[in-house]
Amino acid sequence: MKRVNILTGAVCALLLLSGCSQKQPESVPDLSTGQSLDSGSGVSKVDGSMSSETLGGVNSEGKYTGTDGVSASGIKLLYFATDQYRLDSDQIARIMSDLPKIRQLVSRGKIRVEGNCDEFGTDEYNHALGLKRAKSVKQVLVANGIDAGSIEIMSYGESNPVCTGNTPPCHAKNRRAEINSLKR
Repeated sequence: MKRVNILTGAVCALLLLSGCSQKQPESVPDLSTGQSLDSGSGVSKVDGSMSSETLGGVNSEGKYTGTDGVSASGIKLLYFATDQYRLDSDQIARIMSDLPKIRQLVSRGKIRVEGNCDEFGTDEYNHALGLKRAKSVKQVLVANGIDAGSIEIMSYGESNPVCTGNTPPCHAKNRRAEINSLKR
């Protein structure tokens, strides 16, 4: 019995020390154009030509600082700091600048606010955090005259990344909320 415990402990220690391999990003999508950015240079490649588009940075709290990115409905993406669901004033300003578009979407039917997370944390934690992010966006919309009954919320947790590279800006782009229209 003692041998089994020692062997089990050794296997666990070996697994813990081996860790996970680092992901090597092939490319990082540019959310504003749908094109691929070469993760090494930050330069967009389209039909072999080059441009000077670059990724936004990440602030000290882990929030993406770029202004690119729109949802499938054309509404600006909203970014969050690491492990946070509170909208900063710059993100509230993004909502306010899109409020006319959001009102137009609501006039045609319901909208859905989708909360998303990076890959860090358990599935359960990320699902709950994504839901909190969606709820905080819904609160801002309701406070600004959007009918609460016309807003659905959902969480994708970490399962809907827009960026799969292993860089801080890429992880930060996944800490977001999206506002999309729902088809009738």
